[in-house]
Amino acid sequence: MLNVDILTIIVSVVVLFLALLTPFINPFFRKVSNKRLSKDENKAKGLALEAQELLPPISVLLTPTDNAEVLLRNLPLYLNQDYPGKFQVVVVVQEKDKETEDVLKQFACENLYITFVPNSSRYMSRKKLAITLGVKAAKHNWIAMVDVSCKPMSEEWLRELAGGITDATDLVVGNTEYEESTADFLRFERLYTAQYLQREYAFSTPYRCEDSALLFKKDMFLRNEGFRGNLKYLRGEFDFLVNKFAIKGNLSFVNSEEGTLTEPTPTEKSYRDKHLFYIEDRKHLARSISHRIWFNIDQWALYLNYIAIIAAGILGWLTNSKIILGAVFLSLLITIILRCVIFNKRSKSLGVIIPVWKVIPYEIIMVWHKLKVVIMYRRANKYDFISHKL
Repeated sequence: MLNVDILTIIVSVVVLFLALLTPFINPFFRKVSNKRLSKDENKAKGLALEAQELLPPISVLLTPTDNAEVLLRNLPLYLNQDYPGKFQVVVVVQEKDKETEDVLKQFACENLYITFVPNSSRYMSRKKLAITLGVKAAKHNWIAMVDVSCKPMSEEWLRELAGGITDATDLVVGNTEYEESTADFLRFERLYTAQYLQREYAFSTPYRCEDSALLFKKDMFLRNEGFRGNLKYLRGEFDFLVNKFAIKGNLSFVNSEEGTLTEPTPTEKSYRDKHLFYIEDRKHLARSISHRIWFNIDQWALYLNYIAIIAAGILGWLTNSKIILGAVFLSLLITIILRCVIFNKRSKSLGVIIPVWKVIPYEIIMVWHKLKVVIMYRRANKYDFISHKL
């Protein structure tokens, strides 16, 4: 006969309750801005926009720095966009970068404009300076700032990005994904982070931009003095612009197959630097604390569930309680099934396919990965993150 006491009942009920509750305290369960649009939906939307003459002139802004080879490979993809409105590509080159200049000569055409960053500029981020010069040189009011290392997935990329413009819109973020050969954890991490950012895009004040395509207005940028206040920080161009200019309701997010950029697999160094520089940049971004609240809640819920399962399992083993051990097994099974189903549904709706069996370990190590980056940042030389060295 099974020995049932009050402790057995309480432990079993609590562990089962947490297993049923905590999987829903999860960024993949909460509603975000939108799902990925299919090609047919894109086409229908594009035709409607053209019929209403809503596609404005756009200047695509590229700021290559010592990467002429990447520019040679990707520049034609931007110049050959199938865009029904007027558009130009503005390339800002570091002065005396002969290799990049030679590449640009190969693509000289009417809608390609080139300007230069003087070597004499100091005590400021050359990337932010290049963007500022490019914005000033742009012919059109809408500026599409793009990371030159990323490739448009189609010739309709610019059309799709412009499709996010409405009367209330000042900013449009275009979806970016790692190429398919990228390690699953990196793709999972990007998708995980995107859930928080995209929810803010839709329902609150946007915090920053993880993606590599940002459409904004030239007059807004110049009127508000662009990067003024953070010119010395070497990275974070997309983050600083969204954080400074976004208010609730003035940013739209475009997630469609043909409107997506593909980012190459990062090297170990570039991946590490991206995270380290973000730790520095977020100290200077508004709304950092409120942005991180939901991540902390999700992690507490995740670990509370697993700790309860482990603790109940130990208690059940020590007391030889088959009821508690049965509740532990059932709780673990419920947790795994719910978390995998929730993730699979969301990832498919966003067009990102990651083996579902990897979800549980990836969720568990996420916070430890972030802790590792924080420790690395605290050991780093803080002058590595700014242009003004003492």
